[in-house]
Amino acid sequence: MGIVEQHIKMAKKHNKIIGKKYKTEIKHSAIQSKIFTNASEVKYTGNNYPILSFKNIDSAHAGISLKEKDSNLKVTILNFANYTIPGGGYLHGALAQEEVLCHQSDLYQVLTKFSQYYSWNQMNLNQNLYEHRALYTPNIVFTNLDGSFVNTLDVITCAAPCYTIAKHTNISYEKACIVLKKRMKFVKNIAEYERVDKLILGAWGAGAFGFRGIEVAKMWHDVWRTPSPIKEIQFAVIDHLGFQNAQIFKSEFSK
Repeated sequence: MGIVEQHIKMAKKHNKIIGKKYKTEIKHSAIQSKIFTNASEVKYTGNNYPILSFKNIDSAHAGISLKEKDSNLKVTILNFANYTIPGGGYLHGALAQEEVLCHQSDLYQVLTKFSQYYSWNQMNLNQNLYEHRALYTPNIVFTNLDGSFVNTLDVITCAAPCYTIAKHTNISYEKACIVLKKRMKFVKNIAEYERVDKLILGAWGAGAFGFRGIEVAKMWHDVWRTPSPIKEIQFAVIDHLGFQNAQIFKSEFSK
């Protein structure tokens, strides 16, 4: 059995366990989820800035580590989402950031409750730059491989623009970067609106989506140069598919 087939088998097993064991939690997370299409800026009048740091671990482990230090904190992860398909290639053996989150939690089961959200996205690709749309989902259950409970975290599901495809419709890299930075601000506004204490971000858009890691890191840094009520931002980055983003983010957020 190849690696892809193993991942497909693991996903099927995970779905069976999670769907049975956390049926109530899945229902509650779905009901409490919010769709954001135009998050207004939160009028923060304080002078506090979030602590920015780099972690060479995956998003879930970064979030869980923070939550275990203080269970009262509202810790939220950005899901580097597929714009048109809940869970991306999770069912087909892919293992990028969104798919890993689905293997680690009940996120996939919750996202599949939003068929109309994804149907709208499929009809509104915006030349594969996509639109500013996101789901904010509270209390996603994270588990061990056997389905045993680990902790809960909130998740923002939002897709970066896909320059890899958009460039074939004469979209310039500069234009795609402008859209990506605006979407980063959109994510920031959602997190502030939801009064998140600590936020897990990463190399969103770098790699397969066609953006250069150094520019993604610098754009994120620029977005957080204004005061914010969010206490801490961790950039959880592990290298994937040969993209060397971990060192880039480590350098950027060690300044």
